[in-house]
Amino acid sequence: MPALPWTKGTHTPAAGDQLHVLTSRLPLRSYADVPRFLYWTMRIRSQLQAAPGCVGFALDAKLITKTFWTLSAWSDKEAMENFAHSGTHANMLADMKGRIGDPSFVDSTATTQDIPLSWRDARVRIQNLLP
Repeated sequence: MPALPWTKGTHTPAAGDQLHVLTSRLPLRSYADVPRFLYWTMRIRSQLQAAPGCVGFALDAKLITKTFWTLSAWSDKEAMENFAHSGTHANMLADMKGRIGDPSFVDSTATTQDIPLSWRDARVRIQNLLP
C-alpha cells in the first residue's frame, strides 16, 4: 500500500508559527489485525479533516511488516491531545487495545515552512528522538 499523501487539516497557521508535530510508529501484533486497523484509519482520517487545530496529516502503511506510521502537525499539543482522546480516535484506542505491539511516539516541532511534512524527515525524527 503506498503512503497516503499529506492532507491539509482545518487549521491554517500564520507564517512563522511553531507547530506541534506527532510522529508515530504502530506495529500490529498480528496480520489478522491489519484489516481492522485499516478500517479505523479511514474513519480517523475523516475525524482529522475536521479536527480543530489540525494543520495536516499523513499515513504510511508497511503491510509486509504490519507497521503503520502516522505523521501530523497541530496548532499546539493541546489540540493534538484533544483529538487523540475524543470521537473515533478514542473508540479506535479502546478497540485496538492489545493489538498494537510496542508503539513509538515522538513529539517535536516544525514551522509553517516545513509543511507539508516529509516521511524522510519523520523517520529521522523518530529514530533520533527515541530513547
